[in-house]
Amino acid sequence: MDPETIPNLLADLRDGTSEGLEHYYITFEDYWERKLWHELTESLLEFFANSETRNQRIPLYNTFVSSFADKINQLQLVTIALNTASQFPGTTDLFC
Repeated sequence: MDPETIPNLLADLRDGTSEGLEHYYITFEDYWERKLWHELTESLLEFFANSETRNQRIPLYNTFVSSFADKINQLQLVTIALNTASQFPGTTDLFC
């Protein structure tokens, strides 16, 4: 993976989000660069629990979370993945 892929993705998502969510992307990039996987996971769980983040979950998971999925707690990864999966059409009934 190109070393600029993650920072570019986070910058693009940050630019396309509301002002209230921008701080998440700054935090994600900081924790990712410093390899603070636990802190990053906690921030991601908070982000994915926020209903305002629905439209950003799939691209964030597909590129960002999957790039370090082997480094975080697998139960927490499942929680993030389920929040992401709920955004695919036709899956709303699966996670009630």
